[in-house]
Amino acid sequence: MELEVKFKTEKYNYYNRAVGVIRQHNKFLIMKVDNSPYYHLPGWHIEIGEDSLSAVKREIKEELDFDCIKANLFCIQENFYEKKGVAHHGVEYYYLIEIEENVETINKEIEENDRGVAKHLSVRWVDLQELKETDLRPKTLKESIINTALDSLVHIIQRD
Repeated sequence: MELEVKFKTEKYNYYNRAVGVIRQHNKFLIMKVDNSPYYHLPGWHIEIGEDSLSAVKREIKEELDFDCIKANLFCIQENFYEKKGVAHHGVEYYYLIEIEENVETINKEIEENDRGVAKHLSVRWVDLQELKETDLRPKTLKESIINTALDSLVHIIQRD
């Protein structure tokens, strides 16, 4: 286990993440960690010396125990936002993930050990209509999924 690409300065917390959009049987996998008020997509920080493609495959295997058959980068997003009074700057790599065909699209609860910290994951599979009504963040990615803009590379700069 390597150190993650994240650090703090006087002004910002900086991080790099690799994230997957998993689509199976016309449903998308979304998840909550612990008691988060919103959903997000699977993935997390990239480790030092690790490329984003390897990171997203590793994270999906660790969190969900899915093997990635194919991963296609479709978005690089730079996020600038404030959370709990702290400014954040993140660069995120979003991949459209193809997993094994026999994975059931059922909702489930998972207990994950993330670097020695126990986390509760609530995993849901939603269709496009359900996704429209769900608080999925970042919202720019939610819009990309809803508008099926997943087949060409885009660069988004998001300032909240």
